Amino acid sequence: MKLLTSLISKGGIAAFFLFSFFVMLLWNSLIAGHLGFGPEIGYLQAAGLWFLITVLSSFVGVGARPLSPPSRRRDWSSIGNRIERKIKEQIARWVEEEEPDEIAERIERKIKSSFARWVGADDDIDWSELGDRIEKRLREKFREWTDTD
Repeated sequence: MKLLTSLISKGGIAAFFLFSFFVMLLWNSLIAGHLGFGPEIGYLQAAGLWFLITVLSSFVGVGARPLSPPSRRRDWSSIGNRIERKIKEQIARWVEEEEPDEIAERIERKIKSSFARWVGADDDIDWSELGDRIEKRLREKFREWTDTD
């Protein structure tokens, strides 16, 4: 990381042209070569792409200043702790009201009905048939997503 930082800060122009070359190699190898999503690009196009990437991501990364003052930043650990506390409180309420087996059955019914709705089946479908329909639906979706018309 220090090498990258010193390369960028001491030789900014040279680093730009070097990284443009790497962007061209990566694009032509991965995007155009292996994935076939686009045409191969030349060096100047790669330099333009690298410039665009640099401009669009200039506020994140090495040496970027935060946009908001430290007092206005969110404390994500406290948010995570609040969510965990609420989940524990809800589970405790469930345990007080129901037996653990009833809770497990209710969760299973909810999961099963969600999957059944997704594949267009009734809630009382057998698990093995539901699994077959899920597999069929996923195959259809993958075909849709990978279809290159």
